[in-house]
Amino acid sequence: MEFRRKKNLQRVLSICRFLLGIALLVGLLLWDNNAQRLWRLVRTVRLEIVIVLFLVGFTLNWISCLKWRLFLKERRFNVSLFRLLSLYFIGKFFSNFIPSMIGGDLTRTYLLGRQINSHSQSFASVFLERFTGLIALIVLAVFFFVINTKMLKEPTIGFAIVCIASGSFLSIGLLFNRRLVEWCMAKFSSVFFLKVIFQKISVLQNDILYFKGKYRLLMKAMAYSFIFHFMTSVNVYLCCLAINFDPSFLDIAVITPVILLLNTLPVSPNNIGWWEWTFTILLAEAGAGPTEGLAVGLMLRAISLLFSLSGGALFLFGKAGKRTKERDFEEQETLAGLPSSRLDY
Repeated sequence: MEFRRKKNLQRVLSICRFLLGIALLVGLLLWDNNAQRLWRLVRTVRLEIVIVLFLVGFTLNWISCLKWRLFLKERRFNVSLFRLLSLYFIGKFFSNFIPSMIGGDLTRTYLLGRQINSHSQSFASVFLERFTGLIALIVLAVFFFVINTKMLKEPTIGFAIVCIASGSFLSIGLLFNRRLVEWCMAKFSSVFFLKVIFQKISVLQNDILYFKGKYRLLMKAMAYSFIFHFMTSVNVYLCCLAINFDPSFLDIAVITPVILLLNTLPVSPNNIGWWEWTFTILLAEAGAGPTEGLAVGLMLRAISLLFSLSGGALFLFGKAGKRTKERDFEEQETLAGLPSSRLDY
């Protein structure tokens, strides 16, 4: 009965989040006659830049997979770039139905975990791919904010960067705190399900902290992250140019990281509505009107949606949940220096 009640509550919350997202988007379209202005703006879109946006979007996903593969190869898991790219697109597909941008990460973590027979190491690779990206994102946001004298006068942007950076580093610090996890395991050892949860967290910590001290690998990952997030700012800038809005690139370089960080919040499925609102509000700091901010958000969503549809096709018609052979798995475990049987999930 309790399980059914929780399940019904989750269903109600999911419906509420979906309705909230739709309400945010509809409200934005109705605000200040944005729908009609948007239609006029779409008719003037520069198609040659839209083609470039698709190429940049594919390159961004490719860079992410190159970085992701670094962590897998270090643990002797030989997964092809094409396979990782397909998992990335499949993750994007499932993000359409799960709140925030985290849903896609959970999907590719699960599918890769099935393939390599280790969900903890799959999670560790995805976490570190995102973690290094988060560090680069915050560093670039602070750097461009400091050198942009115009943005220094905007307390909203600065306050957002400080709050998000502080919250991110605090969460990461708690995750890496071995003593805290060990204390929780001892404290709640009498509660079975809590004991199991903290045991799994301990395994995840071990797999993540395996990379501690591997500075050359981490430097490569950070290099990929800086390239990725710089190109993300370029991507948003090109999108602005596609609708004939020409902002300062430095403004876009400051605003883009803040938008991405805000969209890690699980507001609605794929953050529909919330994504568009963040672009509309924050691009105003770069001189964009409400319609221009909305147009940029919708254009980037449309491109991402097309990539996600390819992921849906790969999931439906490909072997998305394919496992490696047991013989290959045992060989990989031996090479990684891990026992063939261990606590995992």
